[in-house]
Order: sequence, then C-alpha cells, then structure tokens
Amino acid sequence: MSQGTGERPAFWLVLLLVVMAFTFQGSRGLWEPDEGRYSSAGINMLETGNWLLPTLDRHHPHLTKPPMTYWVLAASFGLLGNNEWAARLPGALAFIGTGLLVFGLGRRLLPERPWLPALIWSLSLAAVIGANIVSTDNLLAFFETAAMFCFVEWWTRPGSVSRGWIRGMWLLWGLAFMTKGPPALLPLLAVVVYLAVHDRQRLRPLFDPLGLLTFLIVGLSWYVAIIVQQPDRLRYFLGYEVYDRVFTAVHDRNAQWYGAFAVYLPVLLVGMLPWSIMAVMAAGGLRRGWQSLRTGLRYGDRTLLLLLYWLLVPLTTFFLARSRLQLYILPLFVPLALLAARPLSRWSWLTARRLTATALFTGVALLVIKGGLAHRSFDRDSREMAHALSAIVDTDALDEIVFVGMIPFYGLNVYLKPVVAGVHLSEARKLEYSRFIAASALCEELRREQSVIYVMKPRAERQFVEEAGKCAASAPQLLGSFSADGKRLTVFRSINTKADRR
Repeated sequence: MSQGTGERPAFWLVLLLVVMAFTFQGSRGLWEPDEGRYSSAGINMLETGNWLLPTLDRHHPHLTKPPMTYWVLAASFGLLGNNEWAARLPGALAFIGTGLLVFGLGRRLLPERPWLPALIWSLSLAAVIGANIVSTDNLLAFFETAAMFCFVEWWTRPGSVSRGWIRGMWLLWGLAFMTKGPPALLPLLAVVVYLAVHDRQRLRPLFDPLGLLTFLIVGLSWYVAIIVQQPDRLRYFLGYEVYDRVFTAVHDRNAQWYGAFAVYLPVLLVGMLPWSIMAVMAAGGLRRGWQSLRTGLRYGDRTLLLLLYWLLVPLTTFFLARSRLQLYILPLFVPLALLAARPLSRWSWLTARRLTATALFTGVALLVIKGGLAHRSFDRDSREMAHALSAIVDTDALDEIVFVGMIPFYGLNVYLKPVVAGVHLSEARKLEYSRFIAASALCEELRREQSVIYVMKPRAERQFVEEAGKCAASAPQLLGSFSADGKRLTVFRSINTKADRR
C-alpha cells in the first residue's frame, strides 16, 4: 500500500471508496419507516413537479426536513427510475465524496500520511453501513465535511489569503442547513467556540459579510418561502422541529435519561472497529493515551484541539437533546477518523504490510456484513410488502393504498404505481407521518371515485368495518391477508372501486 504524500488521492483509495459504496447497494428492499419516507417524498416531487413542498401522499405537506435530500433523490429517480439503486445512489456518492474530502483534510492536518484518515473512513462500519441507508445523514456528512475542509484550508494558510475559502465554507453551511436544518450547524458552533477560546484574532474574519449573506440566501430561502405561504409554519419549525426535539419527548425517539447512552455508545464503540482499538494500542493504551492527550492540550496542539472541538461539541449536544437516533452521529466519524489516524501514523508496529492486511480483512468483513443485511428478512421491508399485495390484488389497477391505524409503508411508491397514504380512525390520536382522517370523515374517504384498498392490523378491522357500514349499504370486501410488520395484515377493497362501477 503506497504511503506517498501526493496532492491527489491514490487510485487504490478511490477504488476502495467506490467498491465499499456500491457493493450490494441495490440488493435489499427499502426498510420502513425512514427509507420509505425519504424515497416517497423524492418520487412525489418528481411526479408532481412540486419541488417546493415535500409530501408523502402527494397532497399533505411533509416538512420534518428541508428539501435538499428530496431534491437529490428526485433527480436520482429521474435518472435511474424507481428502484433501490436510485434510492441509494445519493448516499453512495456522498460516502465517496466525504472520503475524498477526508483525504484533503489529511493533507493539511496529517501531511505525513494524508491518505490514512480516508482509509479509516472508507473501512469504518458506521460509514459503510450508513452509505447503504437512505437518509439525510449521508448528504449532511458530505456538506459538513466540505465546509470544514474549506475552513481548514483557510485556517492552516499563514498570512493574508483570499476570502474564497471562507465564502465557500458559508455556501456549504447553507447547503448543510438545507439538508437537516439547525443540527447541521453544530460543527460550525465547534469552530466558533474553538476560535473564541484559542485563536480569537481569526474569529472576526470568519464572519465574512458576503459569506454570511450567501448562507442566509442558500440556507433560509426555502424556510422563508414556506412561512410566507403559511405563517403558522414558523411556530411548527421553531417549536416542533427545534424546541421539542431538544427539550421534550414528543418525538418519542429514545428520550429517556439513559437514551443517549443506549443509542450512541454502541455506535461509537463498534462504528470504527478495528481502527479505534488499534489507535488506542498505538497510543500505548488508555492510560498513556490519556496522558498523551493531556500533553498535547497543555502544549496547545491546535490540530488536536480543533478535532476535539469538532467531535465533542456536537456529540455533547446530541447527548443532551431528547430526540436520538443512531445515524445522527454519522458525520462525527470524520473527526474520529482524523483523530485515530494521528497515533496510527506514528506507530512503528503498523508497517505497510500489516496495514494492508488489516485493510483487506476489514474490507472483506464489511462486505460480508453488507451482503448479510441485503439478504436478511425484515418485517418492515417495502419490497416484500409489494410482493404480498401484488399476490392479492392487481396493484396496477389501483389508485391508492391506504394503511389504517399504522405507519404506512411509503416505500411502496418505489415498487407500485398507486399513491400510498395513511389514516387513523380515532379522534384523539394522530400517527406520525400519516394524514389524519377521523371516523366522522371516513364516509367521504370511502366514497371517493377511485380504486382503493385498505391495509390494516387485526386490531383495526372491527372499527373500520363498523364505521364503513354506517355510510354504505354493504361492508367493505375482504380481499385476503398476509404476514408483514411482524403481524398478520388484512386487505379490504373500498366500497366504490372502478370494478364496482363497471
């Protein structure tokens, strides 16, 4: 394995990133709920031509995230068609791009072995598996890393330099904000805190007026457009999407006091194996490694300080916030890779031969894991759901598939033609990701001049049939049942199907 320090990444590094990104990328179906939601919103944008307002059922706004991920997915579906490859192409490209940017950061922060952090990134479990999941976090990792790359290029150049790097940084923070909103700016917060404490003379130039204006235009334009059309959305964005995620348990995402430890610690412990263990060994063990870390901080190792701020400021915020999911910390594996590469680059035991053997073993193990996941049966697999429904009813003749009292399989939009929607029959409950239809409005839904089927769990059957019977001469027709989502699901045909009218 070449250990050169050239300005360009070696061919083997690019090839490794491509192999790890694309192997098994289209082999498994879309997993619900997240992969289905993101894919559905992208397809709906493409098919309706409404690029401003994301929807899951082509009618009701879905504003939990800014539209950048949906835009990219829509472009991918337009290029490759509705399939798993198209759904996961943006994540794969973001993984490759992030790896190349990590190499660029290595040139400035670890010039003796600039390719080593990129090697660690490309062969880390968290990064590789994350690239195989349709989410906002892959794209966010790319934009955040690109923004930090611009900052580091400006920060490491002595004397007066062009403001282009800073303005490029603000542009990329705007794109990151358009990908995930306020959490995207946590590394920027880390940079500001670092400069305020350790490099104050460079703090003011960071806030370049043209750069800030660029950020405001790129990052906030979509929010402004939505709020101008619907002023009440401001309360939604600031309340439900910011305040509630940080301070309340309303999103029901591991909000318990121990939730952060249960969600994030396993990812941190196994997400960068074997490199994390090897880095500890290279530092002489935990005790000597801690002493070395304290020595570096005492003597003002500014690269070490920057990487620690980049890692710890966002991580602390994620631990304190009440909404927690594993992929939230995916972008933090970039500073982790750079930190791990520091002791490894100085470890005399890690010869080129041993490093090559470790990389090959790790790469094969990761591909085996990806292959195993690709062929694993999963209860909420939209592809399996599509096959089950197609065996019961002619899905090509349907206009809509409605899930009753359960989170819809929005990923069906990738496999089937009908629109996917969700309803709930209770006046007192609203399912997340579903449009709300109360029992009193069910008659209007059932009498629509469309061909519709209703999918539900056994517990919803009785109420559905009773409510339907109140507004129709006959009860909905039971078409069949199948096993999915860990339970038996039943399928009913609507009262006014096209077949009935014929």
